[in-house]
Amino acid sequence: MRKRTLILTLVIVIGFLLGISLLVSKVLLKEKEPIITLTVVEDEPSLLHLPLYVALQQGYFEGQGIRVRLAQGTRAGSNDEGIPNADVVFTDPVAFLFHKAVRPAAPVIVTTVAGHDGTFLLAKEKEDFSWNNLKEKRVISFPPETGPGLALDKKLRDNGLTPFRDTGIYHRIPQDLRLGAFKSGTADYIQLAGIQALTAEQDGTGFIATPVGDREDAFPAVLCAVSRETINKQPQAVQIFVNGLYKAQLYMAREPELGLKAAHKFLSKNERQQTDSLLEQYVAMGMWQPLPGLDEKTFGALVQAMEVSGQLPAPVKFSSTVNNDYARQAAETVQYIPPEERDKNWLQKLFS
Repeated sequence: MRKRTLILTLVIVIGFLLGISLLVSKVLLKEKEPIITLTVVEDEPSLLHLPLYVALQQGYFEGQGIRVRLAQGTRAGSNDEGIPNADVVFTDPVAFLFHKAVRPAAPVIVTTVAGHDGTFLLAKEKEDFSWNNLKEKRVISFPPETGPGLALDKKLRDNGLTPFRDTGIYHRIPQDLRLGAFKSGTADYIQLAGIQALTAEQDGTGFIATPVGDREDAFPAVLCAVSRETINKQPQAVQIFVNGLYKAQLYMAREPELGLKAAHKFLSKNERQQTDSLLEQYVAMGMWQPLPGLDEKTFGALVQAMEVSGQLPAPVKFSSTVNNDYARQAAETVQYIPPEERDKNWLQKLFS
């Protein structure tokens, strides 16, 4: 009996040691695999970029052999054609399409990061809002050559209001003077970015009347574009990166706490209260719903809005501007796994 117990104990110990040695071997082999670094440029940290932050925090890139180096704005530099020295660019759609129209060698759009405009209209007085309220009123807006400015222009036209004729638009007030101009009575409404709008309302500057974007209006706020050189040289790395973004969007839709944790890590701690509130509103809007790329209908709506407002200097074609292959592949292969199943059968995974 004692002999059997001793043999059983030895079998268990040997099995345990074998399992540990296999695990260590896997880790060492994984460390020897080449790590590809992708430089990702964002103008500035933004809640709209949340899928990127979730993917970074959860290890969706590094777990597949990709290291992401974040760079902001002009710090990444650019080449002689004004194209950023980066593998991946998180970009305003209007600025990108203008750039694409004048520089055909610009990067290629591979997926949508944030699917709706993220700005708000702040009113002088609390009101039951309808877009018709803006008739014969004055609005301090963002410039029309920006995504938020074009989103407001399109929203006004969609509601039967012609900018400058039915509604007064002031879009050339310098950024640091906009709120002061609103307070002094220059306009009845002001268009503000999310955090700034919530802060202004808390300070008593005005009342948030409405978001400019909404769930029903597909007008992306942030697109992800990849350089042609990176696509040609590292297509698998591009696929892994797009997979990571899609996985973050997919998991955020089912586990909102992932977004909250990432926002707290990557964004300003001084604005945490506003960030938490804004995150709830963006989630309700469906800001980061996982999408298989940028569809041709949404692309056409963007181009048409730019043409109507006079912001597109030359035609741009969907076929040479967008590559949805990576996003479609991500949608086909990346699946959501519930928390209770992620660590299930770990021994089976270890020995597989």
